[in-house]
Amino acid sequence: MNIFTIKLLIVLLILVSWAKAGLAGDWILHTVNILVLISLLSFFKSNEKVSFRFLIILPVVLLCLQFVLSYSNPSYDILKESEWSNLNIERFFTQETDIEKIIMTSEVFQDIKYISQQNPELAHAIFFDFKNRFFDRYPKDKGTVSKLILEYENLIKVNSNLYIPSSALSNKSLYTSFFHKICQVLIGIILFLNIKKRKTVRTIFLVISANIGILAFVGIIQKLNYVPSDNKLEIFGIWDTPEPRYFFSSFTYKNHWCAFALLGFCSSFGLLLDNYRRFGWLFTRKVSSLILFLTLLSILISIPLSGSRSGIFLMLISVTVCLTMIFTFFKIFSLKSLSIFLITFMTGIFLLHNLISKISSDTTKEMTNNFKIQFEDIKKGKPPLRILLWNDLLSQIKGKPIFGYGFNSYRIINPIYQSYEVRKIRRAGIQAAHQKYTPLVGFAHNDWLEKLSEFGIIGLVLACPYLYFIFRIFFKSNSLFAKFLLIGVIVFLLFAFVDFPSQTPACLMMFSTFVGAALKYAILTEKKLAMQLG
Repeated sequence: MNIFTIKLLIVLLILVSWAKAGLAGDWILHTVNILVLISLLSFFKSNEKVSFRFLIILPVVLLCLQFVLSYSNPSYDILKESEWSNLNIERFFTQETDIEKIIMTSEVFQDIKYISQQNPELAHAIFFDFKNRFFDRYPKDKGTVSKLILEYENLIKVNSNLYIPSSALSNKSLYTSFFHKICQVLIGIILFLNIKKRKTVRTIFLVISANIGILAFVGIIQKLNYVPSDNKLEIFGIWDTPEPRYFFSSFTYKNHWCAFALLGFCSSFGLLLDNYRRFGWLFTRKVSSLILFLTLLSILISIPLSGSRSGIFLMLISVTVCLTMIFTFFKIFSLKSLSIFLITFMTGIFLLHNLISKISSDTTKEMTNNFKIQFEDIKKGKPPLRILLWNDLLSQIKGKPIFGYGFNSYRIINPIYQSYEVRKIRRAGIQAAHQKYTPLVGFAHNDWLEKLSEFGIIGLVLACPYLYFIFRIFFKSNSLFAKFLLIGVIVFLLFAFVDFPSQTPACLMMFSTFVGAALKYAILTEKKLAMQLG
């Protein structure tokens, strides 16, 4: 049962990584749910003590309980057909003399009424965004349109209980989305309980690393041969992308590819070093070493080629930390060795930069221009958009710091707290757009703050036991390979401060896998050492 479960989950990880990184459609998410639930049966057959098993999964169970309570306590609702009739929007327009206000408002409310039946979250986000735009344009307006906006807002508000968790909205899709996330997180716990041997962990990560290496290679070929087209499906000719400039390999967003790839970089580096420790210089004759070396090379080329500045920065941090770990572990502290390391490191960066500049000069120019523009804006006192988004989010968190606003609430609640500076920047984008759209912010580009706004301090406390063991094992473990896996985990957590990689299923599942397998590998190593000493 253990081996079958492990194989099933690894095949699932590979499938998800190729299926648009888990965003290929509902079918892949439901596949994950079904296979994870089947694998969860092993939870009840594990050799671990019952108390230990339930202790491991307790934070997830408590988070589910928080969600269930919040689901029964919504802050907003959608209007029923009878409520729309009673609102009688037309009566507000008959008393309004400004035709521009009437056209502007009637179009939005027609969209809201229609969308609210299929996607109530989007309908509410559109309303609050419209309210901002209207009062930005008519700040002192007290006419009938203003009264309509305020009356509609009062109708969709629900008097929720302030002393228990709440959700922004309660509907079936919220349950489904939450269930998807929980299943993606559970994969690491299931692997932790099923892995019995250190060799199993090494085999798992050899397969995972090779898969990431292949994805990196495919992404490189894809990038070098990509020709923009309105009619072309960018990802393997099967799936389109929201923004063609930002996709890489099977991922719709380059930053999320980098977060995923850096996990593969750390596991490949760790396995390669482990081969050296076990076989000495004979490791160069191992097929696995060749696979790992090619994987490392593909990943190191793919990240700068993707055009992700955050990815490049965290890649340099990852390389530095990994090499420092090697120096520390083997106690290489001589000035000569450190000088060789520094020269090699800088030469590597120079060669990689030249390579990327030659094979994809457009990517290098775009990154350089974006950096220059951002730097000039900062000199003029204009902070980057992400900083403004985070400031808005901090204000949002202060509104409900204990329980938060509920799972997936950011898109709905954000317009309420959105600053004028953010609205101004977002609307400037409309002028350059080829088609009309509503400038909504889907994600905060900071998973930590976004999740804090959704689950509050209580949610953060529930995650603390896992975070504690990640850092405790990293600093205390005698296993170098486990440390390398946890470097990938920590880099992923750092990436979550500047982006939202957890929103891509392949990233979240791989992160969970690394945590579960790394912690189990460290525990098995300690047991082995104890047996040798005993």
